[in-house]
Amino acid sequence: MEGQPIRVLLVEDNPGDARLIREALRETTTTEFALDVVNTLAAGLERISAGVAVVLLDLSLPDASGIATFSRAHAAAPQIPIVVLTGNEDDALAVSAVNAGAQDFLSKRKVDTQLLTRSIRYAIERQRVLDRMRQMATIDDLTGLANRRGFLLLCQHEMDLAIRRRRRLPLLFLDLDSFKSINDLFGHQEGDRALIEVAGVLLSTFRKSDVIGRIGGDEFGALMTDTSAEGASAASQRLLDKLEANNAVVRRPYQLGLSVGIAIYDPDRPRSLEELIKQADEAMYLQKSERRRTGS
Repeated sequence: MEGQPIRVLLVEDNPGDARLIREALRETTTTEFALDVVNTLAAGLERISAGVAVVLLDLSLPDASGIATFSRAHAAAPQIPIVVLTGNEDDALAVSAVNAGAQDFLSKRKVDTQLLTRSIRYAIERQRVLDRMRQMATIDDLTGLANRRGFLLLCQHEMDLAIRRRRRLPLLFLDLDSFKSINDLFGHQEGDRALIEVAGVLLSTFRKSDVIGRIGGDEFGALMTDTSAEGASAASQRLLDKLEANNAVVRRPYQLGLSVGIAIYDPDRPRSLEELIKQADEAMYLQKSERRRTGS
């Protein structure tokens, strides 16, 4: 936050080196830093969860050494920029750390106030750019929901958790009815408007803990993270009711409709995410076909 000191976590077991870093940060007149020091990787991993802006990480610690030290820290908090500090003049290690995701690599023998301050600020800024790029790569520009890539990544994460927690996960596959006709009759701008409206109804129906995404042109998905099969059916009906209510108040020359298919991920009978989506898609297609047959 603007005006507040930059929170820095130093993971360093050498008291002399820690003192040099503290003095270097204290001497800067352009930026205020709040430094916290721990002497083991385990303590550093605990402290990262409390929230820091950047980590200064020694690669030689009592409980970790070499590039594995960075790998463990980065895996624990991939959103936190890490500047690796080492007393070794090892170019290969420097390249390995940067290739693995470190924002910078500094020799403790050469660190001074200007170099350290600049490295910290650049590391934070580069991390912000990377986070923004990752977000752009996983968010659908039109609706603001997760795109297909983002949806699959989030769903796979929830499925991995479901296996450990022995928890079933309902997946809803949703298709916007007559989307091609909306585009053909009223233009693609109106088609975009329809997709945005559907996204809004989805967001108002499902919880923040659920995974919602646009996974195709007129196809959406919702993975419910703490709901039974009956709860998923109730959510599906609630979604259709909200869409009908939306149709009643929004003035446009067509009605929005959704076809819904549900598949349940069972950790006792694990299968791939692609198989789960395919089953939900097939269930959705059967529902759409039945509605066309009956005219409902």
